[in-house]
Amino acid sequence: MGGQMGPLLGSHIAVVQQEHDASSLRPEALSFGRTSHPICDASRPYKVLRGSPCPELQFLSEPQRRLRTSYSKPLSAKFRPGSLQSLQPPGSSENPEASYLHQLRHLSRVETAAYPATWTTQQKELPMDSEHKAKTLPLWTFYFPHMRCFHLSWVGFFVAFLSAYAAAPLVDIIRDDLNLRQRQINEAGVVTTAGTVFARILMGNICDWYGPRYGFAVFLCITASFVSAMASVVTAPAFIIVRLLIGFGLATFVSNQYWTSVLFTPSLVGIANAVAGGWGNAGGGATQIIMPYLTLAIGHHHPLHNAWRIAFFIPAICHIIMALLILFFGQDLPDGNFAELQKSGRKQKSKMGMHSLYILMNYRLWFLGAIYAYSFGVELALDNALAPYYTNNFGWSITRAGNLAAIFGLMNFISRPLGGVLSDVCARYYGMRGRLWALFFTLGVGGMGTAVMGTQHLNGNTTLGLMVVAGWFLEMTCGTTYAVVPFVSRRNLGVVCGLVSAGGAIGGVINQAIFFLNGTIPVYDGLKWMGVVTCGIAILCVPTLYWPMWGGMFMPARQGKTEEDYYFGEYTPSEREQGLHMASSAFAFESRSQRGIIRLKKEGTPHGMTAGKGDDVAHV
Repeated sequence: MGGQMGPLLGSHIAVVQQEHDASSLRPEALSFGRTSHPICDASRPYKVLRGSPCPELQFLSEPQRRLRTSYSKPLSAKFRPGSLQSLQPPGSSENPEASYLHQLRHLSRVETAAYPATWTTQQKELPMDSEHKAKTLPLWTFYFPHMRCFHLSWVGFFVAFLSAYAAAPLVDIIRDDLNLRQRQINEAGVVTTAGTVFARILMGNICDWYGPRYGFAVFLCITASFVSAMASVVTAPAFIIVRLLIGFGLATFVSNQYWTSVLFTPSLVGIANAVAGGWGNAGGGATQIIMPYLTLAIGHHHPLHNAWRIAFFIPAICHIIMALLILFFGQDLPDGNFAELQKSGRKQKSKMGMHSLYILMNYRLWFLGAIYAYSFGVELALDNALAPYYTNNFGWSITRAGNLAAIFGLMNFISRPLGGVLSDVCARYYGMRGRLWALFFTLGVGGMGTAVMGTQHLNGNTTLGLMVVAGWFLEMTCGTTYAVVPFVSRRNLGVVCGLVSAGGAIGGVINQAIFFLNGTIPVYDGLKWMGVVTCGIAILCVPTLYWPMWGGMFMPARQGKTEEDYYFGEYTPSEREQGLHMASSAFAFESRSQRGIIRLKKEGTPHGMTAGKGDDVAHV
């Protein structure tokens, strides 16, 4: 019976009625893996054990049977009065949903016996929810698996981003060496972004099928060979092809966001995704500084036409190092890797099916993709355009232009995380509606800043100031966007991350092709009109996003709609009959925090049932 409980709440959970004194329970009988956890607590009328079923303890099968079979019914019919007396709080027999919430609330607060054997005592200081997702983000720690994987994720993406745009600050040197025309240089910038579109979609499916760890490591290893191949380029077509292949590495953004989404609780996912993505994106700014100085340093010992080629071996080596670190020191989920969890029956094995097509009919996916196309897509276009624009329009040197253009990318260290913070703070009080208002505000201001920057092409200092404003809010928008993405689908999280991310890459291609490769308009006019389109996307797309159980920017939630209705709806009736939909039950419960404290107070829901007060608050 215990094996069937796996899909119920994300790990094997056995409910045991305590019919005798707690001291009579043997600690060794309550084991998980190789470590025993005494969880005796005479003050509670029931016990919750996490881990594999214990052969030494006789579980009561009738309550387990009723609990298991009841979950294939609608929420209103899940609990019948008296069916699980040992689980129900006093007075809950007339309120089935309260009983359901009471159980999940208790499961989310169990601290003993809630940690796999591979976790040390020190890691127990990291609060977790009912899915073992971290409820805090202690950035300067390396707790396993949450914080170690968090750092591996953003550093791996940082390296991939640095390599993808390593050629941009060296374009003047490369142009002279390969006799490139300006149009060929622009095309190389476009294909770097275009090449990642299919790769990001593929990465999303790999994350759902095999886990983020394998996807991350494989893509870093493959693109390492492409980065080093830049040293052998001697023609313009070869240069364009190699940049196309290097761009595949940008797909690691999908595994980056997937990884943090499954490691951190819904009330914290905004800042977790934003910090991991922002620090990784900063590689686009760092490369503007690192590659020119690295090339000049090598140039002291080798001719300049060889120095830039040698410089590309450094990021290629970093690719290999990070791939090995992620593969051997990372972990897919809080409870283990995909393969071992699927083998033990504690995780459903993902595969292509109708549910993958079902998510494509969710309009929220496509609208968020359009929003990301004009936030991250604009950022990608400017990563390629700013340094040459400064050199050609204001006559600045390659190093000065590169250093100033680097500001745009390096702001990701702060701006994108602040977008996640803003979204989480708004969600704390106003729920998903607060997240959408934060998204609208940051995208709108970023678009206006870009448009005004295009009108100030005669003043270099003003242009720099407006670049900071536009970049700051566009990068915050990336954070506020991916604070919303994890709530589109729980079952198809990888597909959603991949497609929204691909939207950003497509936006980068479109923006460069329309506004910067078109010889009929100057670059500053391209900036202006790109900003105008960004504002239009903010007005058209963000207000139309709506969740029945949470509402939208202007529309409240529908009466009676719950998180279970939305996330269980991703499963077919036959799958719900099998109880497979209960793999989303804990996430649905934790997502109640997206109602916001203000609404929860009006509903009279205890704050302790959501991540909204006391030890349920997510902080950094």
